[in-house]
Amino acid sequence: MRWRFPRTPSLALRLSIAFALSIFILAATYLSVQTVLAERFASFITEQSLKGQTNDIAEAIEIGAPDGGVVVRLAGINAYGFDAFFANLKYRVLTGDGQVVAASDARLDSLLPGIPPERQDGFYLPTVIDGVPFHVAAVRHEVGGRVFLIQVGRSDRFAELAREAIMPAVNEAVGVMVAISIPVLAILSFLGIRSVLRPIRAASEAAKSVGQTNLSARLPAQDVPAEIRPLIVAFNDVLSRLEVAFFSQQRFFANAAHELKTPIALLRGQLEGAGGAVPAAVWRDVDAIARMVGQLLHIAEVSGGRALDRRPTAVGEVARQVVAFLAWRAERAGVSLHIACEQPRAEVLADRGELFTLLKNLVENALDFSPEGGIVRIVVGAGGLAVEDEGPGVPEDRREKVFERFWRGTQGDRPGSGLGLAICLEVAAAHGWRIVCTQAALGGARFEVTFAGP
Repeated sequence: MRWRFPRTPSLALRLSIAFALSIFILAATYLSVQTVLAERFASFITEQSLKGQTNDIAEAIEIGAPDGGVVVRLAGINAYGFDAFFANLKYRVLTGDGQVVAASDARLDSLLPGIPPERQDGFYLPTVIDGVPFHVAAVRHEVGGRVFLIQVGRSDRFAELAREAIMPAVNEAVGVMVAISIPVLAILSFLGIRSVLRPIRAASEAAKSVGQTNLSARLPAQDVPAEIRPLIVAFNDVLSRLEVAFFSQQRFFANAAHELKTPIALLRGQLEGAGGAVPAAVWRDVDAIARMVGQLLHIAEVSGGRALDRRPTAVGEVARQVVAFLAWRAERAGVSLHIACEQPRAEVLADRGELFTLLKNLVENALDFSPEGGIVRIVVGAGGLAVEDEGPGVPEDRREKVFERFWRGTQGDRPGSGLGLAICLEVAAAHGWRIVCTQAALGGARFEVTFAGP
C-alpha cells in the first residue's frame, strides 16, 4: 500500500508539518548514526583521540637547563584528567632509545613493553596493564630539537564511564532540542508560509468578484511569489480577451435588435394602411416578432451591466400592479390570479421596473401553462416571492433548462419566444438574487425568487 501525505486544511499547515517531520527525522538519524559510530567505530575513534592527546603532551614538554631534564606541564582540563583518573588515563614520554623521562604517575615504565621504540611511531594497540584492559597509542614528536616518543593509554573503564556520563546527557540534550524546535519551527513555518500565501489568497478573493457584470476586475499581481505571478498574468490576459469578446457580443446583440425595430415598425405601418385586408394571423406574427425584439433588447441591457435604479420597493404593491396589468389575459385564459402576502409590508432594494418585468414574465409563463379554470398564485414573503400554477409542471431534469434563452421544451405549439424566463434569470442575477424552479403545492410549477441583501 502506497503511503500518502495526510490531507490537511491548508498548504501552510501541510508545509509546517513537513518541516516538523523533517526535524524529527534528522534528529532520529543523528542519534542512529551516533549509535552506529559508537558501536562499530569505537576502536578507530579511540585511536584518533589518543593520538590527538599526544600533541597536547608534546606542546606541554619543557626541557630544563643545564642538565636537559624533561618536564611536562599540562594545564586546564588536560592536567585534571591525568591527575583525577591516573588509574585509567596514563602517558609516558620516552627518548629515542626507549628511556622513560616523564610520566603521569610515579612509574617510569613503558606502556608498550616488548615493542622496540623504533616501531612505535603511529602505533596503536589494545593491551592489558596491571590486569586492566587498556588502549595505547604512541606517536613520535620533535620538541626543542630533540625527538621524543609519547605514549598515551586509556582504559576501557574510562571509556565506559565517559559513555555512561556523556551519552545520556547528549541524548537528553538532543531530545530537548527536538522537543522545543519542532513546535517552534512548526509555528514559525506556519506564520511565514501564511505570510507568503497572503497575496495568493488576495488574488483568490479578487477572482471571486469577477463575473458577467464585473469583467473589468483583474487579479492583483503585486507581492505575489515569482512562481505564481505568470499564472496571475496569464489569467488576467484571459479576462481581458473575455471582456472584449463579451462586450463585442453584447454590442452585436443590441445593435441587431435595434436595427430590427425599424423594419418592424415600417411593416406595421404598411399593414395598417392595408386596412382589413390583413389576416389576423399576420398581425399575431408581427406582434410576436416585435415582442421578441423587445425581449432581446431587454436581455442585452440587463446582462450588459446597465446600472439599476435600486430603491426600497414594496413587493406586494408590485405584485398588485402585475395582477392588474395581466387581468385581461387571465380572464381570456379562464385562469384566476391570487396574491398571498405572507408579509404585507415586505420591501426589497430593487429596480422597480425590473422587478415588475421579472414578476410579469413569471405570471405570463404560469398563465400560458395553466388549464382553464386553474389558479395562478403569487406568494410574497419577507425574503422573496414565488409564482405557482396548476399546470403540468416541469420535470426535474429540465428545471434548469427553462431559464436558457429560446428554450421552449417539447411543446413547440405553446406561445412565446423562450426568452421570458431567460429575462427573469438575468434580472435576478443583476440584483444578486437567486431564482429556481420547483414543484408547486398546486401541482404545477413553482418559480421561487430569493432576495439577497436588505
